[in-house]
Amino acid sequence: MKWARFLLVTPLVVTAAFLAWYGGFIISNIFAEYKDSSDATYLTIGGASLAVSALFATAALLTVSPSRCRWGWLVLTVVALVAGAMPYASMIGSVGYAANAALVLLAVGSALAYLVGSRRRGRASRHA
Repeated sequence: MKWARFLLVTPLVVTAAFLAWYGGFIISNIFAEYKDSSDATYLTIGGASLAVSALFATAALLTVSPSRCRWGWLVLTVVALVAGAMPYASMIGSVGYAANAALVLLAVGSALAYLVGSRRRGRASRHA
């Protein structure tokens, strides 16, 4: 069971770390001498990347958490669906399509985790 969690958590942590690095890199362009966009553009794209990174980090923490907080999965599902509906493709081009797809996959995975957790809880209460 520990290996299964490790296999589930690894891509979540890698994605969160990459998006955090990318968001920080974009925001650091505010201090560059040459800028091809305004500061607001760098803050918007970098901030959105950091927010999406926080969603993936939350999913990783919920996966490894010893307490089975199933409501956390439901909240993460709703937030990931809302974030996945944002038009990232118009902001950052074709990478935005990948961001939308990743957020939708996160929402589907979170919904499945919520449903599986509620099903296990229902079975445990019937057998007790």
